[in-house]
Amino acid sequence: MRNKFIHNQTISITMAEADVFAMEYFMKICGLNREGVKYQRMLKQGMEIKERIRDSVQIKAVISSFPGNSIEDNTAVFNGVPFHCNAFQRLDPAHVIGVYVYILTAGIFEMEHDEPILDQLYADIWGTAYVDAGIEILKKYVENDLEENHTDHEKITVLSSFGPGFYGMDVNQISSFFEVLDGSKIGVHARSNSLMLPLKSCAGFYVAVDDKTDLPDSDCESCQSEYKNCAFCQTVVKGNS
Repeated sequence: MRNKFIHNQTISITMAEADVFAMEYFMKICGLNREGVKYQRMLKQGMEIKERIRDSVQIKAVISSFPGNSIEDNTAVFNGVPFHCNAFQRLDPAHVIGVYVYILTAGIFEMEHDEPILDQLYADIWGTAYVDAGIEILKKYVENDLEENHTDHEKITVLSSFGPGFYGMDVNQISSFFEVLDGSKIGVHARSNSLMLPLKSCAGFYVAVDDKTDLPDSDCESCQSEYKNCAFCQTVVKGNS
């Protein structure tokens, strides 16, 4: 068990730290990792937009950690706030070392409405790329924290981040993250319709385990159904019970 827990800790991630990941994601999203004069021209334009939005890249996160026994069945409870997600059903609480709950933003990437549509699109895609990059780097922070505070465990794996909109987790649970974390510390808040502002923001979990437990297959990642109504999920649940 952890002896030291993180509580509403803020983390700033520099553009330099995120650039390697962001570039990879940007090219993948735009399909620019191909040969040809056309793609070289598009990439050049995309890189010009990257320089224009440089001052907009403000990647920050607020994060808290909780013990593994916070999870039971398909529900996790943090600071008295329940979260329901099908993916929790796959985890063995006896082998969950800890859960890290976070809110992350990459900044504001909106351009003037009279800017060319393609420029606006590139700016939006860069925003998404820097969010994804921030999630990747935040995972490294989690792994470092675990390494410093869990010398008694030989092998700890941090599972891929997930949250509302994944594995049947209702997007309406976005508001619950703001009951656990102080989003105002990084300038993020949620509207009543679960829309996060700035738009290039996200919330989720990192789960650390000391066994070979993993999240469901990618086919289930974007599932929006309730596990009680899913024949596949029921098979998994019965097999784990």
